[in-house]
Amino acid sequence: MSINNFLLEWYYKEDERKYALDNSLNIPIGILTAFVAGIYYLVTKYNYDDENIYLKIAFIIFISLAVIFWFISIFYILLSYNDLYKGYTYDYLPCTDFVKKEEENLKEYYETNKTYFLENNITFEKLLEENVNNLISTCINTNMFHNDRKANYLYRSKKHLINCIVVIFLTGIFFSINYIQHEKQEIYNIKIMNQQRAATQQTPPPPPPRPQEPRRVKQSEPPKERPTPPKNPQR
Repeated sequence: MSINNFLLEWYYKEDERKYALDNSLNIPIGILTAFVAGIYYLVTKYNYDDENIYLKIAFIIFISLAVIFWFISIFYILLSYNDLYKGYTYDYLPCTDFVKKEEENLKEYYETNKTYFLENNITFEKLLEENVNNLISTCINTNMFHNDRKANYLYRSKKHLINCIVVIFLTGIFFSINYIQHEKQEIYNIKIMNQQRAATQQTPPPPPPRPQEPRRVKQSEPPKERPTPPKNPQR
């Protein structure tokens, strides 16, 4: 393998490593986000009226440690992702035709010092390859330094994330003891709406008399009597 191919492969590996480190932050961020809900639940549901003062002190100490480890882990995540919003400056190859431009820049220099290069068996291609390799090496060194920093910060974040998990687990033990012995009483205010009518409202009248029964006629029998004509109203 030539030096140029080796450096190019290393260059691309560092570029892939950068995106891999950024993507690996998703899981710690998701766990830390879930811890917010867990810590909030433990703090709000704990019965602080419990007469066991030692249990209360132990709970407060451990929940405080969990919060501290949570903030430290978030701090290192921010350092790993963007250096506390400063951002990381990576080095990349200048352009797609940088080899051609490097060749144009070296032509005049090589022709001026051609005698020296010929005496030392240095060809133009070798000089060009050396310059290109130096440029790639510079990019690799810069990117590798930043990736190493990001990896170190990520490791520290995960370490304190594990501390947070352990502390929350221990806090859950004290919370469970408190919850079993003295369950917190939830107070709910319920407003009962009186849908009855006011006493001052007038009582409705009784139902009216039922109407007369209808006259029933069978088709197989003639009517037994004439219908009574309606009475003329008095004038």
